[in-house]
Amino acid sequence: MKKGNTIIESIGDYLPPTVVSSQEVLDGCVNNPRFPLERITGIKERRMAGVDEFALDLATNAIQACLDRSKYDASEIDLVICCNISHYDQPDRYSFEPSTAVKLHKQFGFENAVVFDISNACAGVFTGIYLADAYLKAGSAARVLVVSGEYITHLTKTAQKEIADFKDPRMACLTLGDSGVALILERSERDDIGFHKMEMLTLGDHSGLCIAKETAFKHGGAIMITESAKLASVAVTEGSKQLARMITETPETEVDILLTHQTSKLSIQAGIREVNRLLDKQKFSNENTINNLAERGNTSSTSHFIAVMDNIRKGTFEKGQNILFSVNASGVTLGASLYTFDDLPQRLLNGNGKSNGNGHLPQASLNGNGEAAAEDAPLRVVIDSIGLVPEGSEIRKGTFDLANHAAQSCLEQSGISGNDVDILLFAGVYRDEFICEPAIAALIAGDIKMRSDNYKNSTNSFALDVMNGALGFLNSIDVGCNMINSGKAKNVLVLTSEIENNKETFPDRLMGLEETASGVLLRKAAEGEQGFSEIVFDKYPGYIDQLVVTSTWYDGTTTIEKAQDEKIEDAFIDCILQTIDKHDNIKALLNDGKITKIIPQQISESFILRLSKAMGLPKDLFVDATRDNDLFTSSIGYGMQQFKDEGHGRKGDIALIIGVGSGVQVGCALYHY
Repeated sequence: MKKGNTIIESIGDYLPPTVVSSQEVLDGCVNNPRFPLERITGIKERRMAGVDEFALDLATNAIQACLDRSKYDASEIDLVICCNISHYDQPDRYSFEPSTAVKLHKQFGFENAVVFDISNACAGVFTGIYLADAYLKAGSAARVLVVSGEYITHLTKTAQKEIADFKDPRMACLTLGDSGVALILERSERDDIGFHKMEMLTLGDHSGLCIAKETAFKHGGAIMITESAKLASVAVTEGSKQLARMITETPETEVDILLTHQTSKLSIQAGIREVNRLLDKQKFSNENTINNLAERGNTSSTSHFIAVMDNIRKGTFEKGQNILFSVNASGVTLGASLYTFDDLPQRLLNGNGKSNGNGHLPQASLNGNGEAAAEDAPLRVVIDSIGLVPEGSEIRKGTFDLANHAAQSCLEQSGISGNDVDILLFAGVYRDEFICEPAIAALIAGDIKMRSDNYKNSTNSFALDVMNGALGFLNSIDVGCNMINSGKAKNVLVLTSEIENNKETFPDRLMGLEETASGVLLRKAAEGEQGFSEIVFDKYPGYIDQLVVTSTWYDGTTTIEKAQDEKIEDAFIDCILQTIDKHDNIKALLNDGKITKIIPQQISESFILRLSKAMGLPKDLFVDATRDNDLFTSSIGYGMQQFKDEGHGRKGDIALIIGVGSGVQVGCALYHY
């Protein structure tokens, strides 16, 4: 675990040019809600994209601004985490595969970076920062780019058609604004600047208070249903406890500025009052609390750093100032982070990335494959239990029934309850009602009672989604290993489930997925245990268009549309062979016959046979756990269980996991018994 704080090296922001006032938003409603939107929320106007700019465009512009202000170029980034909720990348069409992070790689050339998407509602960017901090501390990355392009005003347009009156639960959709932000983070050798403390918490018992999903109306689109008063009450009451404790526990650091999630004027003021009450003093006021709502609205996951950049341009921040970030989002996800500025405000104002004595670590902390150098090798992480859905099970084929079964199976085998889980990661792509907010992981956290009843001073419990097509489960394992090795968690529960969204409405347009779920519980290896030794990822964007999955609506019904090249398996096999050839340790173990079994992507029996022939290895070296359909994100869970069922997993056995998915991306992992 590395010393020194994580610092922000550069920030890029982007706002679409179209300005729309709150009155114009109200005027666009089919039914006049008779609600004083500007007076109650403090939002006078917001920026709106959607004519010729969408989520990917907002993210692209933010990254370009970030790189323009940085001393690094794209090839020097080790990890890219894309955090936006919205994946509307073209009119009336939501993108599922390939991931936004892969598309951004193709545009910018993040050649040495692991890339994946996460989803965690308005807490997305701070979730990305939290993960980045884990990778940096664990020594798995030296520089991380966190990006979000939030085109969310399509929700506003849907709500304008549907809202009946001011009590309508869709009213929060009228507060939204579009934007993009990107940050480059790295470690400093100093502990007097950067992020001193960082805490994220999921209160899953309240995860149903805000849900964004497909609309039930014939005009189609997405909508957000919010119990605004209850959500604000939980966020203020529980989030204020978090802030007050962080202030109390760091008396040596005087907080100069409070920056909360920008939802509404009333919520910000209520938060100020509650924190002051808990501290028993007038610590915060309108003078030292940033309110950026008037011109921006609620920009969701980007709101904190849109506000940071606006205030840097105003000259609000100075070197040495301490800023307390307060995060709240549906889920309910809360966060608190205490940050001390170095000369970042001045550097960004000057338009250059030169740093003045901030103690940045040398750039050579990683090797050429983006892996930790030998002296930085992390501790091992093991799979404590595997949870599956039994074949022929009568469990309802829904996201939550399937995932909860896999979760409970893991917990029972490990002898723990949901109350003992530190981190919950969900890697599924296709889910009930096309839910995109909150994280599915947050909803599951509520189901399994994951320390979510109220804010607890003793520990964190955090849930989020990791999304990267079929490779998302292996990405989640990698995230889990870094969470454990950085000291942020003692255990991590990784879950996935997949359903056929078109099954009832368009049964002739199925994805070909096995409707099932799986999970693994990760923990630090005990003495004498081995576990994961190496996890690598490679990207082949030349094949990026060979598998594209989007959703749109047809006759008022949301439908998945899959465009797949008939030779996609040829591309998968070619890319797998290239990846193995790039990584000497994996290649050597294969050549020396030290791999006990290979656990490939469980697409089909014929795919595994073709892969074995291409690799020049006997078919019986490969685990075949295939079912009637593609096991997709459950390939690892079913493959690892089959490995055990065949009598393997004895001391000295080595399993090679090979994952492949849209992008094209390949992931390989070595697991030692």
